[in-house]
Amino acid sequence: MGKNKNSQVSDDMAGQAAGAIGGLAVVFGILAAIKDKLGLSWPATVLLTAGTLVAIGYSAWRLRAAIVRLVAGEKLPAAALKQEAPAQSAQEGTETLVLPTAMGRLLQRLEVPVESVDSIPHPTGEGHMVRVAAPHTTAAVTRLREAIASELDVTQEEVNFAQVEGSIRNVRMLIGTPYTHIPELPDLVGLDLDADIPLGYDLWGNILTMPSPIGKHFLVAGETEGGKTSFLKFLAYLFLVAGGRLVIVDGKPDGDYADFREACDYYDNSLTHKGVMGALEYVREVAERRGRSKRDGSRPEPMLVIIDEILTFKEDPAEGRKFESALKLTASQVRSARILVACATQHPRDDVISTVIKNNLTVSVAFKVMSQAASRMILGTVPEGVNAELLPASARGTFIIKDPRGVREMRGLFITDDMIQQAVKARLDAVEPNEHAKAVLAAYGSAEFLTTEELAQALRGCGYEIPDGAQPMGVAVRDVIVKGFGAAPDVVQGGPASARRKGRRKADLLALLART
Repeated sequence: MGKNKNSQVSDDMAGQAAGAIGGLAVVFGILAAIKDKLGLSWPATVLLTAGTLVAIGYSAWRLRAAIVRLVAGEKLPAAALKQEAPAQSAQEGTETLVLPTAMGRLLQRLEVPVESVDSIPHPTGEGHMVRVAAPHTTAAVTRLREAIASELDVTQEEVNFAQVEGSIRNVRMLIGTPYTHIPELPDLVGLDLDADIPLGYDLWGNILTMPSPIGKHFLVAGETEGGKTSFLKFLAYLFLVAGGRLVIVDGKPDGDYADFREACDYYDNSLTHKGVMGALEYVREVAERRGRSKRDGSRPEPMLVIIDEILTFKEDPAEGRKFESALKLTASQVRSARILVACATQHPRDDVISTVIKNNLTVSVAFKVMSQAASRMILGTVPEGVNAELLPASARGTFIIKDPRGVREMRGLFITDDMIQQAVKARLDAVEPNEHAKAVLAAYGSAEFLTTEELAQALRGCGYEIPDGAQPMGVAVRDVIVKGFGAAPDVVQGGPASARRKGRRKADLLALLART
């Protein structure tokens, strides 16, 4: 074998020598041709030809080497595919600390840049505190919900995260059914709407708050039955027990807010464009009066304005544009008057949540939706992994809020109808009506509606001189109402369907009483 190898080497050398002699002859021929053709000097011709031949030779060598590797079945070296990593990085990779907990090792397998993972107790599930290595944020973990669920063989709904307030690198993780630990409602005695207010609770059952809502405007949106109305009713309840004022425009036919009616300064459930425009006009008038009264140093009670559902007032395009203009004007005028506007919809689409709506309602509250696009429509720009589509269906009332504290997920606090009714009664009992208001309310007794004639007759029995005749009778009755309540509610149609007559509702009078 050694003989054959030496013979092959000798043949190769002879072949290379013959090739070299032939090459030199060709080179001199090329040099002469180039010199004659271009008229160059001999030194320039030599340099030009040498450079060209070197380039051609290098390319031929690279091609031959690649063909040899291909025939031999070898892979190209990694250095040919990508730039070689620095030696320090390779060394760091070999020294990566293996975390002691199973969850820590799982996250490392998923290439999450974790610094530490500690187990923390949870009443019903498996809790972990995850700290992400700088300069990364918690999005490095939260965006991997699906991958973590797959590794653990659980549903995505059983992988939940709770941001640690004030930190971008710490996040709590719960493996298990979310929001099963429901806390007691905090004590609301002495609640100050100019300070933090309770709004919900986290995965561990801790009460979460938001900064004072005064002067902020809310957009509340999500699919039907998600908990939007319960959220707004809780907000209205907070205003009620803290001495705030209420204006409610219920744009749905089910009368969800009817229990608040007697405590409202303005309540409308007519589902009409006229109703919502009247409410917004009333709110602007209140803001204007408050602006004038600032000179005496008085501090008016905060006011909450609820409009639910906004699509009701946008179905007609022309009326919708007028509604948006009125809402924009109202939102801009009332902030300094300690008034908060909250609009809700179960239709998170761009034709409902327009740019005007989003620009003027700056606190976003997203309940469960059917797509990530709908989540972005409500929340706008949020950290990676934040998606209302992924909110747990098993925990109704869970939402994501984007407010001055950042972006957080929580489940809303709930109140009962009895609690609302007791708060309304307490508000009404705190108001001492004058003699005229007492006479009018006594005339109604247990009746919810009286015609002008019926009220006039009852007032005559209380000693009031009410003349006969439709016009003078109406004027006299109205005067008594204004003396007792400061204003007179509009005359409406009431009574049995077969015999509708004009008169006034007792609830409207009580609302005026609460307002004064």
